[in-house]
Order: sequence, then C-alpha cells, then structure tokens
Amino acid sequence: MANQRSQQFSNAISRELTWIAFSFFGFLVLAWLSGAWLEVLLSYLFFYIGRQLLNVYWFERWIRGVPNAVAPTSGFWKELCTLLSHKQRALEKRVDLQNDKSEQFHAAAMALPIAAISLTKHHKIEWFNDAAQALLSIKASDTGRKLETLVRQPEFIQYLKQEAFEKPLILDSFMGQPRAYRCEMFDYYHGHRLLLLEDVHELYHLAQIRKDFVANASHELRTPLTVVNGYLEMMIDMPSQVPAFWVKPLDQMHHQSLRMQAIIEDLLALSRIESDTLMNKVKDVKVDEILKNIEIDIRYLYDDDYEIDFEVEKDLSIKGVEEPLKSVFTNLISNAFRYTLKGGRVTVRWYSDISGAHFEVEDSGIGIASEHLTRLTERFYRVDTARSRENGGTGLGLAIVKHVLERHDSELRIQSQIGKGSVFGCDFTRDNFM
Repeated sequence: MANQRSQQFSNAISRELTWIAFSFFGFLVLAWLSGAWLEVLLSYLFFYIGRQLLNVYWFERWIRGVPNAVAPTSGFWKELCTLLSHKQRALEKRVDLQNDKSEQFHAAAMALPIAAISLTKHHKIEWFNDAAQALLSIKASDTGRKLETLVRQPEFIQYLKQEAFEKPLILDSFMGQPRAYRCEMFDYYHGHRLLLLEDVHELYHLAQIRKDFVANASHELRTPLTVVNGYLEMMIDMPSQVPAFWVKPLDQMHHQSLRMQAIIEDLLALSRIESDTLMNKVKDVKVDEILKNIEIDIRYLYDDDYEIDFEVEKDLSIKGVEEPLKSVFTNLISNAFRYTLKGGRVTVRWYSDISGAHFEVEDSGIGIASEHLTRLTERFYRVDTARSRENGGTGLGLAIVKHVLERHDSELRIQSQIGKGSVFGCDFTRDNFM
C-alpha cells in the first residue's frame, strides 16, 4: 500500500512537470508569433503563480473542512488531495479501532467482580469500576481525590504509605464489613497504579477452619497417644513379664507411636507458625550462637561418620523469632545428614554480603530430581516415601521451613542434582538486620 501511494505521488509530480512543459511551450509559441517575448513570459509567470495560489486556496478550504469546499481537481494538487484522503480514512479506521478497544477495555473493567481503581503515583483516583463504586461508595465527583480520604482504615493507609506492594495485604474486615479482603497494587502505564480489592472471605474462612481443625485435632490426639506410648514403653521395659512373641510387635508399635507423636508435634508447630501472633515476638536473634549449639549436637551424633564444616560469621544477627528460626536451621541441617550416605560431606554456612544475610546447607548426598523441587515444601510430600519413613521423617519439616521463612520475608532456595548432592539456602534482606 505504501509503495502504491509513493508511485501515485511520483506520477502526480510527473504530470505536474508535463503540464508545466506543455503550457510553457504554448506560451513560447505565442511569444514567437507575437514577438512580445517579455510580455508573454511575464504573463506565463503570473498565470502559473495565480494557478498555484488558487489551488492552495481551494486546498486550504478543503483541508479545513469548509462546507461546500471543493478539492483541487487537476495536476499535483489532485493527487495530493487523493493521498491525504486515503491517509485520513486509514487514520479514521485506526481511531475507530482504538475507540472500540478502549470501549471493550472499559466494559471489561466495569464487568469485573473484583473492585478495580486506577490511581496516580500520589494515590489520586483516576477511574474505578462498578464493583469499586459499590464497595467504597465512590462517586464520579471523587475522581481526583486521594484514596486515603475515602478509606479511613489504618492498616490500608499504612499499606499505601509504605510503597511496598510486593505482597498483597489481607484485611480481616474492610469499610466496617466483617469480611476478609485481599488488596493488591500494581504499577502500569508510566507510573499509574491499579488497586484490586477482592472479597476472599469464604477462602479465608475455610483456611481458618482447616487451621483450627488441624490444631485442635493434633492437640486432642497428643494426650491419648502419650498414654499409649507410655504403656508401650512400660511393657518394653518389663521383658520378663511379656511373652516372647509380643516383643517384636511392641517394638514396632512403639516406633510407630513415636513417629505419630513427631507428626503431631510438627502439626502443632505449623499451626503456631501460621497464627497471627507469631511475629509479635520479634527480637535480635543471635544466629551464630544458635548454630554453635547445633554444631555441638551434630558433631556428637555424626562426627565419626561424616565430614562436617561450619563456616559461621560471628556477631551476625537478624530480626526475627528465635524458636521458629532455630527450627529452620535444625530441619535443614538434619535433612542434609538424613539423605547423605556415611562418609559424605555436609557444610553449613552463615555469612553476609551487600544484599543481606545468607544461610546455606550443602551436602554430597543422594540429590533430588528436578521434577520434585517445586513440591518439596508441600505438606507430607516425600520424594522417596519408604526412605523418609525409615529415616524418621514426618513430611512436614520443609513445610515448616517455608512458613517460617515467609514470616521473615525470605524463601527457601534449593539446588540439587541426582548423585551430586544438594544446597538448601535462605536469604534475609538487609531490612532483617538489627
């Protein structure tokens, strides 16, 4: 299309030059016949200039859209008007298409069941959909006002002021309604921001029911299991009063009861970690001292069977909750020995750099296939079920690690290769430093 229009433009110039040549030749003939060369040439010049000025006048009226204005109909100006008409029609089609897309976007935004509000970087309202209007009681006259003046909820205002939108904000109640809402802020289109408010009360309520059920069931099971385990230990400790054929079954029952007890303790620990009160106990955690105590226990248990290295930076502390962090370090270190054959090597590192503090456990163990890495932190997920049970694993250790790290604005980092070992690590940003 562009080549065709370029050819049309070239043809228009050629025709204009042809017209000039023929008209000039005609005036030359007239000058030769009359002998008045100067008068004829001046007449031709005035004629050509007058013609161009008249075409400019017609073109100017046509391009401005003056009623009844007629476009030039000859030579270069005719082709120029034709090209401009094509351009104008193409532009109109593009504008119509953009308007149609804009209307579609607007209709889609209005139809969203999630409240959506577009804000400037200073949190001034630009537009909002029907769900936001119903939830926040916003009116068209509120456009241009700061959102903080309409939503007077301390947690929400703090979320806006902190400018930390990497994680969503979950509110137990919103605008006086006892329902849970999920608030997320996204940057889009040159500094503009999109706020989404979603009612997640049903999901939040179901999650809370699940947490309460696990916590209550685990708590209720602990007491009878303790009684059963106590009687089993008592019978095992009295071999003379127990028939010989009961010795092996009692040992197996005792082993399984201890395993069930460990699972229940881990479930209770997970429930405590998921509770909202955990981070109220934040303090200065001396990680080097925790790792020093863990090293003493580890060397006592494994020093004869493994090569053990602890590379710990002294006086490196972070903000956090001590007991959950201690469970993270213990879980990751014990897992390294659990899945490393005797004679292997386990290295524990605790160090800092410009990005923050880092904890790593590297082993030369059996390794983990890549398809399992993304699911390791799921509850009760095991790569090798038989081996995990044989080693006493509950399947909850890495789930506990994941939740603790999330509460400390960190996450579990895993690298592993079959037969070459694994590296489990977690990174704490400089905001975690005391």
